[in-house]
Formats: sequence, C-alpha cells, structure tokens
Amino acid sequence: MSAYKRIQCSIVDKEALLTALQELGLNPAVYDTPQPLRGFQGDSRSQSAEIVVDRHQLNQAFTGASNDLGFRFDESSGEVIMICSNYDQSCQIDQRVKQAYAKVVIEKALRNQGFKVKVTMPEETSLKSRKRAQVNIQGR
Repeated sequence: MSAYKRIQCSIVDKEALLTALQELGLNPAVYDTPQPLRGFQGDSRSQSAEIVVDRHQLNQAFTGASNDLGFRFDESSGEVIMICSNYDQSCQIDQRVKQAYAKVVIEKALRNQGFKVKVTMPEETSLKSRKRAQVNIQGR
C-alpha cells in the first residue's frame, strides 16, 4: 500500500488547474465537499479532496497502478494542496501536474498582456509524453 504525501504547491487558480489536468488528458471530478481518495486496490483512504482524478485515469494514461490524485483547497493560504501517493510521486505525476499548471498560467498571463501564444505539442499529449512543447511568443 502506497502512503499518501501532502505536497504544497503554488496552485491558486482553480480554473487553470482544471485546464492543466484536461491538457494532460485527465478528466477530474469536482465536488463541493471533500471526498475520500481511493488507493490502487479501490480501498478508501483517510485523505479527501474537492478535486479528484480517479486512479483508473492515471492507470490508463501512465502508471498502471495509481492511486487517486486529489487537490484540496487550503483557505488559510489560498493555495491548493496536492495529495499524491508516494508511488505516483515516484512516477513524477506531481511534477507533470505542476508543469502543466505553470504552462496554463503563463499562457494566460501572456495573452492578458496582449501577446499571441502558439504552442506546438507533440502528438501524444497525455502523461505518457516526455517530449517538450515548443512555445512561440509574438509581441503585441
């Protein structure tokens, strides 16, 4: 059984997080109240989250033995706490989510400043892809 680890990240924009997850080929469930996360065998864990990526999605997209990936809002800091199992962290799922989130936030900020952003992604845009995107930024 993989243990969960709480990972503090600088995710503050819920919509950007959802967009980033979708760009990774994931379809997260969003709840009004925290829901318990499930382990790779379907067992209920003590951790809970308002945004949950089901383990089956991660299994199909990347690892084959994932646990649910969760995101819980910390009202005191205004940030999101990512709840990722040790196993999934060893597969760098947490880093891929952070990278995708940063990409979405940067593109949004550039567009708001009047820049045109063209992103060229490799054909495989799921978590399996290790290729880097090519980004071209044109001035106003």
